[in-house]
Amino acid sequence: MVSDHAVCDRVCGYTNATRQLAGGHIEKRYEGPGRAERYRCEIACLLRLRGHLPLPEVVSHDVARPSLVVGELAGRHGQELVDEGDARLVMGLVGSTLRKLHALPTETVPDFPGQGTVLVHGDFGPQNMLFDPVAGRVTAVLDWESAHVGEPVEDLAWAEWIVRMHHADHVDAVEDLLAQSGVAASWTDRQAAMVRHCHQIPRLAETPEAEAMWHARLAATEAWVDT
Repeated sequence: MVSDHAVCDRVCGYTNATRQLAGGHIEKRYEGPGRAERYRCEIACLLRLRGHLPLPEVVSHDVARPSLVVGELAGRHGQELVDEGDARLVMGLVGSTLRKLHALPTETVPDFPGQGTVLVHGDFGPQNMLFDPVAGRVTAVLDWESAHVGEPVEDLAWAEWIVRMHHADHVDAVEDLLAQSGVAASWTDRQAAMVRHCHQIPRLAETPEAEAMWHARLAATEAWVDT
């Protein structure tokens, strides 16, 4: 899982160094553009939202580096479970977790960036969640460094984007996401939110190859039709 997150960070346009320590603890060092702000967002969420949502336990953190250490993470990665055939279970749990996040007052994390009506994770979906599929529950929501105050459609649309882009054979599981999220958003509004998100990423890309990949993904997203 550590290597998966490092790869994801590089693809998304910045590089964080993540490593497993003794006792199962995991250290994350923030690198790349905006690392101080990304650290502040994540540590604020992990400290303020724990008890409201299933989150990693913060063992230590260091604003100077910046870095944090979290406790051992239990559960299976959401995208692995989707590929193994548990897409509807996973996406239903993604939706119900989003409903819980939206139910929290925005002041739960004070002095947060952005404007809107809800707390937004910013990279929400099965790619940043761990699950216990036997118990049918989420064990951890990870990677809060893009969190902000915004609108309900943002996280909903990005979770749907992950399925449509990376797990097209399981696009029917989007129905479970929508049903459990409690967010009323049309396909037009969801696609527009996906496009806006994709527009933001190429400018963060560290290589021409990554920038080109995200421009291609943006074009693909703009061409989608509801199914």
